[in-house]
Amino acid sequence: MRPAHPMIRYLAPLIALAATSGALSPSGALAQDAAGLSTGSGAGTGTGASSVQDYRPSVPLGSPDGRGQADPSGPPAEPVEGTPATPGPGINVRFPDDPGIAPFLMLNESGRPSPLPGGLRITPEMIDTAGLISEPGERGRIMLQIARGSILNNQFVLAHRAVQEASTAATQETNDLIHDQLIISIVTVSGLLSDALLREGKPQVRLFPDEAESRAMSRLDGRLAIRTARLQWRRAAHMAGQIRNPTYRSEYMERAVQNMAVGSAVIASDYAAPSSDPRGPEVSEEDRAAYAEQADDILVEGASLSDQIERPVWRNRAKERLAVSAGESGQYGRATELANLIRNAEARARALVLVGEFQARKGRDEDATRSYSLAAQAVASVQQRGLRGVLVGILVDSLISTGRFEDSRACLVLYPSEAERFVAMGAIAESLGVRRMPDEAREWIDRDVPAEYRSTLYRRLNNGLLRAISEARAREFQGREFSSGPLVD
Repeated sequence: MRPAHPMIRYLAPLIALAATSGALSPSGALAQDAAGLSTGSGAGTGTGASSVQDYRPSVPLGSPDGRGQADPSGPPAEPVEGTPATPGPGINVRFPDDPGIAPFLMLNESGRPSPLPGGLRITPEMIDTAGLISEPGERGRIMLQIARGSILNNQFVLAHRAVQEASTAATQETNDLIHDQLIISIVTVSGLLSDALLREGKPQVRLFPDEAESRAMSRLDGRLAIRTARLQWRRAAHMAGQIRNPTYRSEYMERAVQNMAVGSAVIASDYAAPSSDPRGPEVSEEDRAAYAEQADDILVEGASLSDQIERPVWRNRAKERLAVSAGESGQYGRATELANLIRNAEARARALVLVGEFQARKGRDEDATRSYSLAAQAVASVQQRGLRGVLVGILVDSLISTGRFEDSRACLVLYPSEAERFVAMGAIAESLGVRRMPDEAREWIDRDVPAEYRSTLYRRLNNGLLRAISEARAREFQGREFSSGPLVD
């Protein structure tokens, strides 16, 4: 029977859950992340530093709405066994399910050998024993610990079952705080499981000449791994929609979409893209096309889920993540489309700038031009002068870093003040010098720059040329040092 003050009994488990998930941190609920943008010099002074970072987030996603209803576009949901027959939490709850993963559930997995004495490992009996715990919160916590251990030991079927049991327990928990903490951990563990599935299912490098032997290195078929991972994302999103705190509900729905975006990027890069390594996996063109289609479907599903996020901050962040991950993984058309669908002008501009930079660096000039043009339109629609100045700086920085100097000069008119425009002109002049383009720089300064600014811009141009010479000399000396070998006393 539950004590009158359940928090006394569950204080230690809650502290452990908070330490692992970070859900009690006030910053997680209140901060608005800038989605990994870097302008090089702070408030958009256009110094040409790249705005592209190694974008690898770390959590999973799913496909319901914010009120706990299953996504009608996904596989049909089935009722979870063990839900109570009397009124209370968990009644008529339907979790996303996919009968197509039946081959996955039939895998005879032994996991990697355990270093512990006696070959100890996770067993189905451990899940059965945990299921005897009467308190839903405690039962769910133990199930998630079992799931984490199973993931580390590559026992994915057991991990899948443990997460499923934990989800059932969460719906039966009446204490709001314990309920939400448990679901937050479920979202996190579901993401870890989907990441592990994609890692194990991706085509393997051929280390042996025998094809059969190389294929045997991965027991999990790629398509089955993707399908099972998508089910984990859907479960995570569905559970995130059950969180009772509205701020955390939006945040963890965004986490779910974020992991969906990352999963799509992994599939597009590691499954669908041809390998440059001659020893790389032999994947048929038909399979590559199927993988690419799956990656695109995941982005579309994630975009649909992001529309269901209640808080605008997290909704815009989820849409940015989708667009940026698509651009990073070479899904260029979808990336521009997703970024341009963001309603908030600030978020739309940031996403389009990052997508355009990805495209420009891969030689997709036409796609980059379209993305940058849409970004400029989004920036021009921002009414707040201070915010518009920052966004123009981000845009100009990106254009300079990709060598699109003519476009960067055309964007100078978007600055709300003459002082900001002057600073950006200096950055453009110096960057032209670094790239050893003095003739183009002088022609531009003489033709378009007001006379009172020319002296300063010529100085910035010379600074860039001197910097280019110093960097070339440093590389030359470094090459000589390596070629001559270490000095001997």
